[in-house]
Amino acid sequence: LYVSGVGTKDSTGFMTNGDYQQIEAYKNVIDWLNGRCRAFTDHTRQHQVKADWSNGKVATTGLSYLGTMSNGLATTGVDGLEVIIAEAGISSWYNYYRENGLVTSPGGYPGEDFDSLAELTYSRNLLAGDYIRGNEAHQVDLEKVKEHLDRKTGDYNQFWHDRNYLLNAHKVKAEVVFTHGSQDWNVKPLHVYQMFHALPAHINKHLFFHNGAHVYMNNWQSIDFRESMNALLTKKLLGQETDYQLPTVIWQDNTAPQAWLSLDNFGEQEHFETFSLGQEEQVIQNQYSDKDFERYGKTYQTFNTELYQGKANQITIDLPVTKDLHLNGRAQLNLRIKSSTNKGLLSAQLLEFGQKKYLQPYPAVLSARTIDNGRYHMLENLCELPFSATTQRVVTKGYLNLQNRNDLLLVEDITADEWMDVQFELQPTIYKLKEGDTLRLVLYTTDFEITICDNTAYHLTVDLEHSSLALPCQKL
Repeated sequence: LYVSGVGTKDSTGFMTNGDYQQIEAYKNVIDWLNGRCRAFTDHTRQHQVKADWSNGKVATTGLSYLGTMSNGLATTGVDGLEVIIAEAGISSWYNYYRENGLVTSPGGYPGEDFDSLAELTYSRNLLAGDYIRGNEAHQVDLEKVKEHLDRKTGDYNQFWHDRNYLLNAHKVKAEVVFTHGSQDWNVKPLHVYQMFHALPAHINKHLFFHNGAHVYMNNWQSIDFRESMNALLTKKLLGQETDYQLPTVIWQDNTAPQAWLSLDNFGEQEHFETFSLGQEEQVIQNQYSDKDFERYGKTYQTFNTELYQGKANQITIDLPVTKDLHLNGRAQLNLRIKSSTNKGLLSAQLLEFGQKKYLQPYPAVLSARTIDNGRYHMLENLCELPFSATTQRVVTKGYLNLQNRNDLLLVEDITADEWMDVQFELQPTIYKLKEGDTLRLVLYTTDFEITICDNTAYHLTVDLEHSSLALPCQKL
């Protein structure tokens, strides 16, 4: 079954994007499949349709918005939902369009905010009659959305609270399968990390954590994800008795092509490896020349390239790795920092730096149209993440409003030229480092892909002698 929600073509109502009004539409379908809800062939409600062919056991699947709806649906605890396969799904919408008190955009879509998605997904306007009858009311509703999302402050409020599935994760009864990429800067790894840990302890949960971006992994050569899901669904939906059991975490090893390992957990490590950041004070200027500001604003890829080359307004710190490490969880920056004014935006990226082979974030076609999906289904490409030489690879990143330096719900004043001690957690990840590798920490202000582009004249000063980087590491 392919199910569309309220506000989409042929439906009624507005596009509420991710709140429980929208999720109720999908819950109703499961209720219908279990005989608890009526369904009709059209809006006249003259011809009822019964799901007398259904055994009432349901699984949901899909990437991005579809994975997000699976997350939300599972938190209703609806009877009949046996499995969700949530691929790159959102767990709290605040963390999609905001981060640590900042207005941010999903990677690849600079400037996008929640109202852009609401307009895009309101597909009722594709029907001429619906457009004439409903567009005026839709535009009024959209203006309310723009007001409630509060783009001025970036603060967490009731609008985002209504779209936070983590609050109801304790209600989940289904077996949960996640897939997520360490290089997914659209739906960032924090989403799956928080949902993974918010689930009840007694349910079965599994995470395929790969090294790709915001992508499907069902047609990769290195792992038979599709047959793994077939085995699980045969057991859960058809009641076939098997001993099949997925590991808790299935992780794609970043140090070799086509290699996967089973792990016991994502994060929650007891051991931290700490790196000192230096001996002196260094300054990050926020303001660029008009020429550079316009150039970066037009093409964020240019900004990213020059940031990695050390040509932007930044502090760059190279950290030698003196022994093998297996990072698993959220790296933490402990910084002593001050701003020259009453505000401060801090961006950070941690790279593995050096010319060598790294897994690339987007799958390449190994063999075109060679996977046979059976009768009535198209042939599919066989793909894999390339393992090829580049100069660096992003390990993790993060963004912080210094007014929210101690808590998301606490907005504190920044006094100009007054030192602050900040603990700043970056996006969770799993990553292997070998003795002799080099970590490169980049600290800067405006990120032209992710944050609001600010060109005011202020600077941040970091006391490197009283600053450090702590990596949660599992035992090798």
